Amino acid sequence: MHRAIFLQGTLRLIIRPDGPILIKAGESGSGDPTLPDMQFVRTKRSVPDGSGAMSSQGAIYLPGPSLKGVVRAHCERICRTLDGEDLQERKLQRRRMLDEAAGISIPDQRVPLADNPLGEGRRYKGLEDMDYSSGRAIEAIGDEIARHPDRTAVVYRRSSFVSQMFGHTALAGRVRFADAYGQNVVTEERNGVAIDRVYGSVAVGPFNYETVVAGEFPTRIDFKNVTLAQLGLLGLALRDLAEGRIALGFGKSRGLGRVTATFESLEIHYPVCELDGAVLQMLDGSVRLPAGHFGGLGAFGGDAYRAYDLPAHDTVLLPEGVSLTPEEPFGVWLRAIGGEHVRAFWKACMPAWKREIGLSDTQG
Repeated sequence: MHRAIFLQGTLRLIIRPDGPILIKAGESGSGDPTLPDMQFVRTKRSVPDGSGAMSSQGAIYLPGPSLKGVVRAHCERICRTLDGEDLQERKLQRRRMLDEAAGISIPDQRVPLADNPLGEGRRYKGLEDMDYSSGRAIEAIGDEIARHPDRTAVVYRRSSFVSQMFGHTALAGRVRFADAYGQNVVTEERNGVAIDRVYGSVAVGPFNYETVVAGEFPTRIDFKNVTLAQLGLLGLALRDLAEGRIALGFGKSRGLGRVTATFESLEIHYPVCELDGAVLQMLDGSVRLPAGHFGGLGAFGGDAYRAYDLPAHDTVLLPEGVSLTPEEPFGVWLRAIGGEHVRAFWKACMPAWKREIGLSDTQG
């Protein structure tokens, strides 16, 4: 499925500190006594020097892996909150039907919406176990499916919902987070100590650390071949980031790490589609969406990708302010410009997310 591209998109946003934040460069100091013991992570970046030439300067930034880890962890929290045995059992029965159709006789098990990162991948026994890890579970049956023509589909449908988006050791992720380079950054130095929990005295310190208290961090999130339910879950996590419910970096329990975010734009490109009036359709005419609708991966995968257990009804109505425009010589763009329209797009994906977690009568 990764070898074909049915849709690919980019969300652009700006992250701003809502108080001091610190993403540490490392545990050890630099050896320079004039610098804080804990420094904000920096990288070299080429910028104009005023004469038209480019010079390399140190820049404070938010690493893409740090942002991805925070957003993924919050997606997992949301999924664990809404998961249930009935939902897992329904999905298990669908996977068994697909296994039978493909001639696969490997024993299956319940797969939660979100993995336990420390799980061993043993047979899932219910919510009280919470020991399922997609990567380790796939590794345990790797030899049995290695030569099967539907191996990739088996790996995908036996991965947790969150791992289908962000990946694991046997499956590549489909959401990528870019580094966010700081603009107009203001830093300050703070002092602290570590308290001994037994005696109440100073265990380590005093030490000082560098925090960012103001500035902007523009960044982008790229994705491809995702379903509308996956976009809906990503939107829920990013909504909480934008509203300051998710903290970043060091010292979250000490009041550090609070941020806000504003959405600049969201664009989705359908490279193998065209517009027939208000109808989005594949170039070969094999798939036609209802007029005024847009779709996720499940709408375009067709029978060739049905083994992945994609939702069959993966279309929703375009929200107001979000448009489909053709691209020459072929292709279609979906664009939501500005925070209000981006949020309207996330809201439009919510029916697909509700179907995914069993809160709607219509199952894809």
